[in-house]
Amino acid sequence: MSSFFWLLLYLAPLLGLTAAIFGWLGWRWSGSDLKKRIAELEKGLLSLSAAEQLAEQERDAAQAEVLSASQEAANLLRKRNDELARVQGELESAHSEARRRRDETTKAQEALQAQEAEINRLLAELDAAREEIQRLRTAPPIETPVGPDAPEPPPEKPKRKRMPAAKTKPVTAHRGAAIQDTLTSLEERLSAQQSTLEGLSRELEDWQRRVATLEAQPTADPAGLALAYRSLADSEKRLQEASVDKERMQGQVSVLKKVSEAAAALEPVPDDDLTRIKGIKNVISDQLRSHGIRTWRQIALWNDDELRTFSELLAFRNRATREKWKQQARELHESVHGPLT
Repeated sequence: MSSFFWLLLYLAPLLGLTAAIFGWLGWRWSGSDLKKRIAELEKGLLSLSAAEQLAEQERDAAQAEVLSASQEAANLLRKRNDELARVQGELESAHSEARRRRDETTKAQEALQAQEAEINRLLAELDAAREEIQRLRTAPPIETPVGPDAPEPPPEKPKRKRMPAAKTKPVTAHRGAAIQDTLTSLEERLSAQQSTLEGLSRELEDWQRRVATLEAQPTADPAGLALAYRSLADSEKRLQEASVDKERMQGQVSVLKKVSEAAAALEPVPDDDLTRIKGIKNVISDQLRSHGIRTWRQIALWNDDELRTFSELLAFRNRATREKWKQQARELHESVHGPLT
């Protein structure tokens, strides 16, 4: 037992030294692996830092490219807007010029109609004067007794200007001819307006197809689409105006046909002095007579269509309404001819 105890005491330092050697070797081995791992981690960290710097450089370059592209897009958009504004200004100028020319054409047509009415009136008066001259030429001469027993000639009466007969057939014929000429002119203009309407309808359909094509394109063209929209709206507006003009001319044709049909029944009715209506002077009176309006009763019985038609044909606009021609005509008729029936 004592020998075994002494053996353990002898082996204890040796075992402790062995354990210390193995512990030192383990520490050295684990320390080399840790340094290697740290070195790998530092290397990876450097790689990540380099990648991060490269990503930042790429990000800055991309931002610069985006900023440059945005500036180019803004410049291009500004140029297109300027071009669009210029084109819009030119279109508005062209539309204004077209409206001005259309107004001038309308005024010229109204002036031409007034001149035609005046010419028809003068022709009627000329025919009446020719009839009067022919009647005087064909009248038998008056025999005057000669000698001392001849009666003294009566004192000469002051000559009165002879007005053209209002109820002679030539005048009536020319009145009817004036209405027929106006009707013929209106029907020709109506036919031309129908052709214009057909052309505008085709133009409108063409712009509608263009707008649909532009809207269906995968790449949008804002400038072209805006121009197509404006052209489409302009075509619709001009088509609407042409339709209104057509309806206006159809109303005029309807009214003049009604007046022409009633002219035969009014032949035995004497003419009234239309100039007694405040606002109707000789020129307008002659124009009304050339279009079959000869009596106060006709003016008093005007409906809205007839009032509008004669206002447009004779270019006295809203004077008839403002000066109450219908009311004046009714009062004149009832004061001279009795109640209006």
